[in-house]
Amino acid sequence: MSFIRAMKNKITVGATAKVNLPELGVYNLSARVDSGAASCAISASYIDIYEDTDGPKLAVILFDPDNQFYTGDKLIFDDFILRNVRNSFGSKQERPMIETEIVVNKMTHTVLIGFSNRSKLTYDMLLGRNLLELGFIVDVTK
Repeated sequence: MSFIRAMKNKITVGATAKVNLPELGVYNLSARVDSGAASCAISASYIDIYEDTDGPKLAVILFDPDNQFYTGDKLIFDDFILRNVRNSFGSKQERPMIETEIVVNKMTHTVLIGFSNRSKLTYDMLLGRNLLELGFIVDVTK
């Protein structure tokens, strides 16, 4: 009985979901739900970490130039971390990550999102467990 009650408070997502990332200026992006991924990831065609007088900075240009969401705008972040993640081939890679707001099914959450070049993949974003565990149930039939 408590399991059914707990499910009522959860949001169901399918194999994909539409997301908004208001702090990054990205709206109505189709993302792949991936319960096997530990964290969320978004595609970036340019990623650079450099030293500034104020300390390290992360510069990112989201998406590939051929992508409909590409603006060419360089986003600069002061607050980021580097985390070792496993790619789909099982190799460890160090990726920069930021904390940002994400809106899924009208619910807003703050989540850690990593940057990687996903230009050769079908979806520009993955929704990983760090988001899904905040109140989502995955139903791939939807």
